[in-house]
Amino acid sequence: PMGGMPGLPMGGMQGGFPGPAKGSGKGKSKGGGGGAGGDKKRGGKKGKQDRASSPDVPEADDHDPDRSAELNQVRREGGKSKMPLNEVMPHMLEFAKDQIGSRFLQSKMEEASPEEKEQIFNALFPEFINLGSDPFGNFVIQKFFDVGSVDQRKNLVQALFPKLINLANETHGCRVVQKAIQHVPRESQVLIAQKLKENVVSCIESMHGNHVIQKCIEQMPPDSVTFIIEAVQKEAQRMAAHMYGCRVVQRLLEHCAAHQLEHMLDAILGCIDSLATDNYGNYVVQHMLEHGRVEDKKAILRVVERNILDFSKQKCSSNVVEKALEISTVGEHAAQLEGERSALMFKIIGEPTDPNPPLRQMMDDKYGNFIVQRMIEHSRGPERDRLRVILTANINQLKSSSHGKHILNALNKESA
Repeated sequence: PMGGMPGLPMGGMQGGFPGPAKGSGKGKSKGGGGGAGGDKKRGGKKGKQDRASSPDVPEADDHDPDRSAELNQVRREGGKSKMPLNEVMPHMLEFAKDQIGSRFLQSKMEEASPEEKEQIFNALFPEFINLGSDPFGNFVIQKFFDVGSVDQRKNLVQALFPKLINLANETHGCRVVQKAIQHVPRESQVLIAQKLKENVVSCIESMHGNHVIQKCIEQMPPDSVTFIIEAVQKEAQRMAAHMYGCRVVQRLLEHCAAHQLEHMLDAILGCIDSLATDNYGNYVVQHMLEHGRVEDKKAILRVVERNILDFSKQKCSSNVVEKALEISTVGEHAAQLEGERSALMFKIIGEPTDPNPPLRQMMDDKYGNFIVQRMIEHSRGPERDRLRVILTANINQLKSSSHGKHILNALNKESA
């Protein structure tokens, strides 16, 4: 969930954790991506547009003498309160830091005149940094990036600038910084990038800060995120295998041109063997198969072919094998990958004289059987015929195995 009404504390605006490549259900799920990216998103559903999900509002407690009479009234009346904004002005900070008061302010800001917005802005300006990390006040700050004037947004970035890195690495502050990146003009984005550059690696490795770095890549022009590329390529293998770093690498692959990422891509290609079997690195390898250069995809396919039996029986790398079969058959560069694809298919199927080809060893494996299912889906011509011959010859073995039954179902479905 992003901006909007106050909600429960969360780590950031974007997607979930890149978990292990295999999930529940039939023994595994297809390879997922770190959060906002990857093949399958992990984590909760996002709320409507920029609204944060909110817990049920507790019943307003009894009159609290420590609160202003105006806030007590709004808490009693809830969303139906018609209190005019001018009566709230003397208590603006108190409202911003209260759950119900914050919601009331956000609602008022949506319908306020430019003059009223300016009054709210000026009343809260001295406290912007503190409000940015407040569980309820941060939503009021976010609302200014949604409905404030261009000058207000620019001045807000200037006000937050001294503590921008602190905010980026906080539960609530990271939401404010992401919202800023999304809604401020280019000159303010450059200012934010300038500050983040001071400690970009710590942000990438932060459970909150990584979302801010991802937002930079998604929202800023590619030439403005060179500072992120340079930081990642210095230790590309470690970043690709990092719980949060893998997300940043995936966003770079999605949004930046190959010539910008040349050094990073070459470094990652040098360690595909280890990344493919890594809990987080496998997502990066899958993303390179999807978004990389043709030569990257060819190189990865050759590594998969060379390690096919080991990769097919491991939780993470078996997803890489599945992605390799998919991309080389129906992907953007499938025609240019035909040679590598054919070699991979026949390496799995084996020679006609081979009594125990990799295919037979995969059929009853808890991960390998999913690769066999993908082969049924993507095979064609002579390889398809050879695949059917082997599977049919082992039909009794398939029937007696829980994993084999999935293969039979896929085979029957394809024949229907």
